[in-house]
Amino acid sequence: MIQIKKVFFIFFLIFMGSCNDTQSDCQKEIIVQNSFTITSPTGITVLPEITQLVDCDFPTPNIAETIEDLPKLNAFSYEVTELNIVADTGNNTSKISYKITLNNLSDTYVKGLPYVTTRINNDSFTSSSANTSNCLELEANSSCEIIYNKESSLDLGSITSFEIIDVTYLITL
Repeated sequence: MIQIKKVFFIFFLIFMGSCNDTQSDCQKEIIVQNSFTITSPTGITVLPEITQLVDCDFPTPNIAETIEDLPKLNAFSYEVTELNIVADTGNNTSKISYKITLNNLSDTYVKGLPYVTTRINNDSFTSSSANTSNCLELEANSSCEIIYNKESSLDLGSITSFEIIDVTYLITL
């Protein structure tokens, strides 16, 4: 009886040792979202990097192209056609509005994003005009107008100075 228990115990140990599959224990860490810092006139938002543990045979995701890698439209000009700043509207708000005419001086059609760099109270901000613009596509040798109109609470801070520093057009296609 003791012999059968010993044989059973040894068989059990061998069985348990052979079931250890090291491949199933293999894990790697992938980046699900890169970290981003978004700066706007209303403040700074930091989106942290998010990672996830996955099995080693999980395919590595493609790295998204960052905005700095997009080419600029070189044959490009712009003109600020209207700029209105109201430091205090009387409703505990300030208001900034402007119109900028974008000019595609090239002989090719482009798709892209207009980026406007402004200086508010000596702080510079660059932001896309994609949400406030119909200028996501520019025909060859054509013009388009960005219209911006924003009212902000004075609780966020008052405007002492505002200027448009630069406008660029980044090509996405």
